[in-house]
Amino acid sequence: MFIEMIKSEFKQLQGPFKLALVLIAIMTGSIFLIVHFIFLILGVESTGAIILWYLLYGIVDMFLQFLYPVLTFGLYVFGGYIFYRNMYSTNTVSANKLILSKFIPMVIFQIVVRVALLLSTERILGGFDALRYGYGYGISFGDIVSYSEFAFFDIYNHCTTIGIFGFEIFMAKLVGIFAATLLLWLCVSIEKLFKKSCGVFGIILFFGICLLLSAEQFTETIIMRVIRSYPKELLDNRLTEIHCHVRTIASIIKNVVLVIIYYILSYIIVKIGLKKRNKEQSNLS
Repeated sequence: MFIEMIKSEFKQLQGPFKLALVLIAIMTGSIFLIVHFIFLILGVESTGAIILWYLLYGIVDMFLQFLYPVLTFGLYVFGGYIFYRNMYSTNTVSANKLILSKFIPMVIFQIVVRVALLLSTERILGGFDALRYGYGYGISFGDIVSYSEFAFFDIYNHCTTIGIFGFEIFMAKLVGIFAATLLLWLCVSIEKLFKKSCGVFGIILFFGICLLLSAEQFTETIIMRVIRSYPKELLDNRLTEIHCHVRTIASIIKNVVLVIIYYILSYIIVKIGLKKRNKEQSNLS
């Protein structure tokens, strides 16, 4: 029963998932081909061509860095709509099964689309580097880290050049997406309980809480106390690495705690919602 519920959710996300991937592929191919066509005609050796290369590279880079948070915003709005529309669409009395059957497909959808955009960015900017230098990897580890969204504000830019903490940063971003998606579910479930404004209130509540979490200073205070507790000789020689390590671990712990809180609150609200639905169905029968 639980597996069938998850499969049903994946089927509903199949169309939007394919559309997102197709649009990213079209954007990648279009920019890649247009840029290569321009420099196939002009070449890349003249002063004018080099200036044009830098100009186009800067424009495309700014566009892609703008696109990531916009896409993130759109994914959460879309996720809120799906959650609101299908929250109690499955016939189950288990709050745990209901929450997990909606959460698991949505978080996978969120992650895969982000990865697709990062790969697209790597190929587009890598194509620029290949034209100019004969090789190119598009984006560095630091560039990937610098892509940010609502759940990742507490990592900052101290980690943008530190590759040795790649696994920690990856886990921090992954747990951040888990926390943000579960918060989205919680906000929409609150709205659904009171049947307000067709999903709009839940989305507004979600972004409002994200802004409050990004503005809180309690985590920053703890982080700075931990950093100052390191021996002075380590701070003098490895300050950037320490910042990266401490902030990433703090982000993981913070979001794990938030996931637990969001899940408990979601369980309580969904339990109330299921009882309310079952009562309405019994009255109708």
